[in-house]
Amino acid sequence: MEGTEELLEDENGKSIPADRILDAAYELFASRGIEPVTMEDIAQKAKITPSILYRYFESKDSLVIKTATHAWTTQMEGVLPSMIKPKYTNSTGFVQLEQIFALFVKLYEKHQDFLRFIYLFDAFAVKEKIKKDQMTNYESKILLVKEIISVAIQKGIEDGSINKQYAKAGDSLYFTLIHTFFSTAQKLALSGNLLDMDSQMNGAKQLSLLADILLDGLK
Repeated sequence: MEGTEELLEDENGKSIPADRILDAAYELFASRGIEPVTMEDIAQKAKITPSILYRYFESKDSLVIKTATHAWTTQMEGVLPSMIKPKYTNSTGFVQLEQIFALFVKLYEKHQDFLRFIYLFDAFAVKEKIKKDQMTNYESKILLVKEIISVAIQKGIEDGSINKQYAKAGDSLYFTLIHTFFSTAQKLALSGNLLDMDSQMNGAKQLSLLADILLDGLK
């Protein structure tokens, strides 16, 4: 159901693309917030009956988690092709990280709704005390991102483009880089123009500058 062409069926046996439901839920969650949106709202948006929605998603929690997994899958499908091109694979580890951060900046520019939704999802999961075993598929998408970045870091340490002092940092380096950058991107997506002085600054330029600062620290 995550980014696939899986088909569900309505009461009359008519096929319903699973992505249609997940896309409808995502659009509502990202624009209104997760808590205010009801299962009935989602059914109406997806043009199905609430009974059909509950047939395939036993609870709102289940639908929220699968929507978050679907959202990450969609974003990764747009990014992964660039990771197998010679421009990326033939680069040093440091340059690969530069390209990864550039992709994150583009994510901010084009998909701020995604950044807002993931922030809302994290808050929802904590508040509702979602169990870890319910998050396995969702976490697998995050682990894919971690693997890509961790491989670039290790390559950079081995080829000398990243300071070898970070060889002992292990996963701490990954989490420090990503938490710093991603939390800033989410903050800008959520309330980047809250104050007048905020509107004077371009969010993408701020993120590009932050990327440069983080990357310079690795040399």
